[in-house]
Amino acid sequence: MKKWTSKLLTCVYLAIFLYSGYALVKYFYTYYETSKALKEVQSIYEETLVTIEKEADVSLTSTDDLLAKYTIRPQFNELLAVNDRIVGWISVDNTKLNNPILQADNNDFYLNRNFKDRESRAGSVFMDYRNDALDMNRNTILYGHAMKNGTMFGSLKNYLNQDYADAHRTIYLDTLYEGYDIEVFAAYETTIDFYYIETEFNSNDDFLQFIKKVQTRSTIDMNIDIGPDDKILTLSTCKDSVMSDDHRFVVQGRLVKR
Repeated sequence: MKKWTSKLLTCVYLAIFLYSGYALVKYFYTYYETSKALKEVQSIYEETLVTIEKEADVSLTSTDDLLAKYTIRPQFNELLAVNDRIVGWISVDNTKLNNPILQADNNDFYLNRNFKDRESRAGSVFMDYRNDALDMNRNTILYGHAMKNGTMFGSLKNYLNQDYADAHRTIYLDTLYEGYDIEVFAAYETTIDFYYIETEFNSNDDFLQFIKKVQTRSTIDMNIDIGPDDKILTLSTCKDSVMSDDHRFVVQGRLVKR
């Protein structure tokens, strides 16, 4: 009996070991895959920007002349050839946040798909399906997983610290049609009980009341006033990597057209 029990325990321990090994390999592969995909798409975007700058220097007298030739800004041409669901690009200086923005007709598709629409546990940074990159809503929402290596929205939690927020006051948002400097004015941890993802408001008063609630929750003070004519960007991520729970890190900023 003892011999049989010993063999059973050995099998159980072996099964646990093998499963743990599999889970660990899967975990590290997620980060390898994400890093590889990000480098690929960043390379496409950066090379296109360099080409545009050279063309502007040679054949055009101003940036306005260049942009006037296109309905969609030319730096997105190569990316749209890869995936026509790309609607923009987001970045923050001196961080690993440097991503294309995807958009589907729901808020589930890009939770586990990369910029080529391939399966990926890290997913993509994506725009709420209710928003419109051509005609920005009062509140535009972007979602992304909080990757532990700082990619995607892994660095958002750092905005809860005033010193970090002061050093990274501006988020750069480029849509297919416009470029914006996002002036960060709030960062906080919340649960989904607080509905911070409303895209439109019935009145200016409703919008300003919403802003007041946000600023009350914020752990940072950026000394930025939001008025009734302003529009904002909301970045939302789960508290823990690709795990989905009710806790969120939220960073919000005012849109300033470049």
